Amino acid sequence: MLLLLAALLAAEASIDAGVGLRGERRASIGARAGDEDLRVSLAAMRFAGPQAPEREELSVAAETEHLRGEFKVVPMSAGLLRAAAELGVHSGTWGFVLVGRAASLGRRQLRAAGARAEVEGELAEGMRAGGSFAAWALQLDAPRTSDRWGDWGKATLDWGERWELGAWLSKEMGDLSLTPALSLAQSTALEGRASLQAELQLGPVKLRAEAAVGRARSLLQGEVGCGLVLGL
Repeated sequence: MLLLLAALLAAEASIDAGVGLRGERRASIGARAGDEDLRVSLAAMRFAGPQAPEREELSVAAETEHLRGEFKVVPMSAGLLRAAAELGVHSGTWGFVLVGRAASLGRRQLRAAGARAEVEGELAEGMRAGGSFAAWALQLDAPRTSDRWGDWGKATLDWGERWELGAWLSKEMGDLSLTPALSLAQSTALEGRASLQAELQLGPVKLRAEAAVGRARSLLQGEVGCGLVLGL
């Protein structure tokens, strides 16, 4: 009901969907309203995986010119209770964000806290580039198994990265923009990912498509997604 009300009052509405090579899937809807002084957004996402039942996540975010905060919750969906929050400071070229989350599923509990640094800038007319580095301190309380982190990830789709390093490049060509990106992350093993996102502005509608491929948990991973943003 809150999301429907937000959509009616919003200046922008969006929908997204994606599927993974290993059977993961997600779909989300969102709405954003506000002006340059304050912007507020609400979103709802449904996600699932081969060993993770379908669950829902709700999120709310608020941002000003230099501050941004976000809160997400999986409200005891299919046995999973998870809450995550982040608070960041941003300028035109850099940002610093504090992050934290806690989750429980049956006898297993996860607690995590970390930080992320971001930087971006204009390389040439119509071309921007950026990078980020994030690190987390993690604690998983769970019965001892041969792969308790892997078991947790399969059941929740939360793979518990210790750190992640990423870089991207964006090129605008009229109404079309292309953004290739690369990232490395460390969970139980070193992971790599490459992606390409394309956005096309058609009047008040922005269409988005993305494809990604990588290697994680000793397996080839991939995902394709699409979405649109409608200015109201």
